[in-house]
Amino acid sequence: MKSWSLVFFLLLGISEVSSFLTPSSPQNVNKLWSSLPASISLAKKNRPLTPSALPASTASEVVVATNDDDILPASVAVGIITAIMGFLYGKLLSISVETVWTTIPRLVLERLGSLNPAYFITGACTMGGLIMGLLSIKFHATFTVGDFVAAFSSAPSETLPSSANHLLPLLILSLVTSTFGFSVGPEAPMVCAGALIGASLSRYWYGDEKEDSNSKRNQETLAYAGAAGALTAFMGIPIAGSIFALELTRSNAGMANAGGRALSPAVISSVAALAVIRGLLVPSKAVGGHFAYGAVGALSGRVMMVTALGCGAGGALLGTMFHKLVARMKQVAWPSKANKSQSPWKRQLLVKTVIGLLVGILSTNYPQTLFWGEGSLQTMIDGQQTAFSATKHGLSGILTSAARVDPSLPFANSAAALQVGIAKLVAIALACAGKFPGGIIFPLFFAAAPFAHACSSLVGPTLMPVAVMCLMASTQASATRTPLATALILSLSASATTELSVMLPACLVSSYLGVYLSRQISQKSYFSYNE
Repeated sequence: MKSWSLVFFLLLGISEVSSFLTPSSPQNVNKLWSSLPASISLAKKNRPLTPSALPASTASEVVVATNDDDILPASVAVGIITAIMGFLYGKLLSISVETVWTTIPRLVLERLGSLNPAYFITGACTMGGLIMGLLSIKFHATFTVGDFVAAFSSAPSETLPSSANHLLPLLILSLVTSTFGFSVGPEAPMVCAGALIGASLSRYWYGDEKEDSNSKRNQETLAYAGAAGALTAFMGIPIAGSIFALELTRSNAGMANAGGRALSPAVISSVAALAVIRGLLVPSKAVGGHFAYGAVGALSGRVMMVTALGCGAGGALLGTMFHKLVARMKQVAWPSKANKSQSPWKRQLLVKTVIGLLVGILSTNYPQTLFWGEGSLQTMIDGQQTAFSATKHGLSGILTSAARVDPSLPFANSAAALQVGIAKLVAIALACAGKFPGGIIFPLFFAAAPFAHACSSLVGPTLMPVAVMCLMASTQASATRTPLATALILSLSASATTELSVMLPACLVSSYLGVYLSRQISQKSYFSYNE
């Protein structure tokens, strides 16, 4: 009962954040307005903010922001709001995952005296797929990261939809997806949620005239700030979220067109979110990363470059194979060219339930591939030297007893590592093809690491940490086109013992090479860009 009570109150908190941004709640807007720095509440000429959101006396005193001095305080406010949203979501997700994968199996075991892992894992994933199908019928217009990329890769950028209509459905669908073990993570939903919040707040503060270039520019800037703040709050690492959001909407390893004016607000929002999370909400949590890569020692320039180039090319191939596999699966799952809102409700139920079943069967045989990977990435980085059960999202020995590759033992050979890598890549592709909302940052990290261990006969044990980091970076960057952010995420999430001064140069080379080579291999990419 305690867990479900916490779930209820956290859902209520997220709902309050969403309703706080609803245009039909002027009292909420006024409360927020009055709490902002005076530089945001400047006099506005000749037009109201939104007729239904503010009283005339207030609306006549508002102005469109035209410079950094106006937008930076707003970015701080956006960072604080998105940090609270990300914190509430993270708490709710932790409770939900523990309930489904720890509490319920324990209760079943106590009641029946035994638990068949094949039935439980397959049943849980199938149930998750069915729930997603039912929710998708209701929430068919949910804003996705693909929509974010398409909107902000346009020139000029497109206006984002209202957070009042999309924020809560987006978070609920993401919560169910991650809770039931599907291999896409909450990072992309955090980007979308933060962007929706930032754009909505910009419309409240600076006006919503679609033909006004200042208004559209402010919406774009605060949308990037919101994405950076939400991602920082969820991942707990600064700046990387800012770079990721700005790189995500470009296909050529560069920043978005808005990078020049949006970088500072995005960084400010990221820092504000980090200050709230680390200074107020979780002040006792240790600062720093925790993924340990092992000792490398001396590394010559020649060896570093050979490793970086080889892993860069390998990651480009893996990333390209991944998005082509997703595209082919989508053609099978959704044969018509109609978008999600036009898909018959029966197909929604059928596709998502079948994918749940397939993921369940796959995860019964390879349980270490469950979830999006962040909580259990350490076991892949060190080749299962760390037992899966010892990680944050590790399952009990009973649920992993049917595994083809024992997740409690180091990889016995290259074939074992290769099986896990392929299984994870397929699991991610199934979730993406089924339109389960989620990100692929940590899922692709998780899938790439065992491929590096599968090459252990070519890579010595002292060089393996470098190869793992490089292949992870190249694979993820080649799919999302975020080379610098990828290197920052890997660096900031690494443990204090990681020899970053030795490993980071190779990681950067692989990351950028992966993007460039993947563009040469295939004209199409995982996201659709409007450049």
